[in-house]
Amino acid sequence: MYRKVKDHIVCQLCWRFCKIKEGETGFCRTRINHNGKLYTLTYGNISAMESRPMEIKPFFHFKPGKTTLTFSTYSCNLDCPWCQNWHLSKVNPPVVYREVTPGELVDKAKIFGDIGLCASFNEPTLLFEFLLDAFKIARSEGMVNTIVSNGFMTPMALKMLREAGLDAMNIDIKGNDEVYERYCGGKAKFVWKTAKKAVELGIHVEMINLIVTDVNDSEDTIMEIIQNHLKFVGSKIPLHFTRYFPAYLFRNPPTPIGTLEKAIEMARKEGVEFVYIGNVPGHRNENTFCPNCGELLIRRYSYRVLENKIKDGRCPNCGYEIYGVW
Repeated sequence: MYRKVKDHIVCQLCWRFCKIKEGETGFCRTRINHNGKLYTLTYGNISAMESRPMEIKPFFHFKPGKTTLTFSTYSCNLDCPWCQNWHLSKVNPPVVYREVTPGELVDKAKIFGDIGLCASFNEPTLLFEFLLDAFKIARSEGMVNTIVSNGFMTPMALKMLREAGLDAMNIDIKGNDEVYERYCGGKAKFVWKTAKKAVELGIHVEMINLIVTDVNDSEDTIMEIIQNHLKFVGSKIPLHFTRYFPAYLFRNPPTPIGTLEKAIEMARKEGVEFVYIGNVPGHRNENTFCPNCGELLIRRYSYRVLENKIKDGRCPNCGYEIYGVW
């Protein structure tokens, strides 16, 4: 995932395309130019690992009620000042560590009764080479592979992950280009390109937008996200609007629930079939309803599935096909 150009290397893992000189690392601090070759500093360098439900990621239309072994490394290729996992994403990968092998990860998933793997907590792209190996092993064992990503990876990287066994990805869209340029770095258009490519590759996709107070909560910004959602991934891909709480460097007040409800109303009016509210346990819009007849299909409370009526991927009341992997 790199090419040589005179006195430096161009990393091709994400849309930053960092130019890395000898002995230096790129923006994410996880890949280093050593003797004219690009090396990863994160292979098996695992920062966290635990069994977690699909709903917490959130995946609402992919194997509901199941769990995956969820793991991460360090650092990030964006720089959001409200990051909830800043203790992982803002830290350089340690130079000395006990390597976790891909096989060991799969074995732990079996022990915990998980149906597969999920790279999350920090940006999974930074575990790229490790994921290629781990996903292949998990697939050979009949397991699923998922990631929770900021979507800033290149199409080449995404294609290689798919070929290795990536089944599903949750993509976090921060807002419009102005939000990215002011707060996170990068551009929204690259994330939408990734989302579109993922759908084309047959990867299960769900989009999520953390609505941050006084950052991306205007109706114009929300409508731009909705319209891009319909344009790049389509009406059937689930869209999650999630409540923000103060974290890391950000102290703006939590998202008013009314703002989230307005976003839901706008998305449904524009034609998005499955829209959800996150981080508001017990809210009606945690549930899945049939977009055709209105039947309650999946009843949830927070990260728990209380009832699932979907039969063979369809609404039991009207037979409408429900997007997802059930």
